[in-house]
Amino acid sequence: PLSDAEVPLLDAYYVLEWQGAGVQHGVFRKLKQGVYEPEARLDLHRMTVERARQEVFSFIEEAYSLNLRSLCIVHGKGFGSKAEGAVLKSYLNVWLPQLAPVIAYASAQPRHGGVGAVYVLLKKSEHKKQENRIKFNRGRVE
Repeated sequence: PLSDAEVPLLDAYYVLEWQGAGVQHGVFRKLKQGVYEPEARLDLHRMTVERARQEVFSFIEEAYSLNLRSLCIVHGKGFGSKAEGAVLKSYLNVWLPQLAPVIAYASAQPRHGGVGAVYVLLKKSEHKKQENRIKFNRGRVE
């Protein structure tokens, strides 16, 4: 489901960020600041584009099915690549908005890999939404 067509290569120090429709500005700001501690991590170093594509897809799907919200994907800066840019970073920038569970992403803070990694925020699963409804409606009469 993820595009494998050629993408324009990004610079190694380019800061990634994307905010889907409906994501609150405060939530996106906290994501960029690294406030949400990653619940799972995927390292794409030394992977081919095709292998990385499969890994990213299955990682996001599995994390969503496990009700995880905050992820970290390490893509590297592309210095080990023969290409004139960060190949995996460029593809990741195209792939993440294509995945339905992904609602936002941003380059990581230095403690988590800086511009060589990206924080990914997933939407709440139906199970988590129901948990919140129960939690916040406790004691209220509808």
